Amino acid sequence: MNRFGIPFLATAMACPLFANDFSDLSGAGTNEKLDKATFTNTQTWNKEFLAWTRKRTRFLPAKWQSSFSIPAPPANSSARTSAELDYLIKLSPERQAKLSQIQKEVEVTNFQFGAHRYDKLTTDPKFPETGKMLVAAYDDMAVTAFFFKQRFNRVRPSFLGEVQGKKFGTAIEIPAHPAYPSGHATAVYMLAYLLQELDPPNADQYLSDASQIARNREVAGLHYPSDSKAGRQLGRQIADALLSNPAFHKQLEKAKAEWK
Repeated sequence: MNRFGIPFLATAMACPLFANDFSDLSGAGTNEKLDKATFTNTQTWNKEFLAWTRKRTRFLPAKWQSSFSIPAPPANSSARTSAELDYLIKLSPERQAKLSQIQKEVEVTNFQFGAHRYDKLTTDPKFPETGKMLVAAYDDMAVTAFFFKQRFNRVRPSFLGEVQGKKFGTAIEIPAHPAYPSGHATAVYMLAYLLQELDPPNADQYLSDASQIARNREVAGLHYPSDSKAGRQLGRQIADALLSNPAFHKQLEKAKAEWK
């Protein structure tokens, strides 16, 4: 089951720009009533996911809640959000071709990075130290992602689209937790940044695969592009914080030995 329910090397590598963040458009609200739509007045938290907001991290700094930062999402009634919803509608024809992949990627165990799948990296006897490192990082990531989800309480795009008459539905069941930031994007980018540390020659592939997994959640109608962008930003911060922790870095060095 999905454990929800992320560098120094990576910073030096070329990363694609966000082509669909619509940052040229205003994120300011124009309709007070519409802007009051949130996750908690349209859906109900799954108790398993909500429990992550009460857990403690292991390797992140003591005050990560204030040291990590992502911008507030654009208002529901803003021009930027409207453009994002229209963009998701344009993506929806891709769903049928990608449905099998979208369904598999509901579970973190099926995340594919190059030749490696997450469940294999965390259970394969050839990668015991790598598995320990990735699981520990994922747990800290989940606590962080759900903390920010609870803080911003963003309504899912399909619910907001319905209110605005932009009906596009979703390819799979809507997750029972807020949209922002994307937990999948936070996770896959964090994991890609860590894998880059272990396997530099395939760094670009890991980042490309992370981008594709995050985009598939948009194709599925589950996330606004700004959810994915925030997830990537948060994933970078989490990865950097983990790599700055001496205990985590020691585990990283053990993991590196398995990739030689």
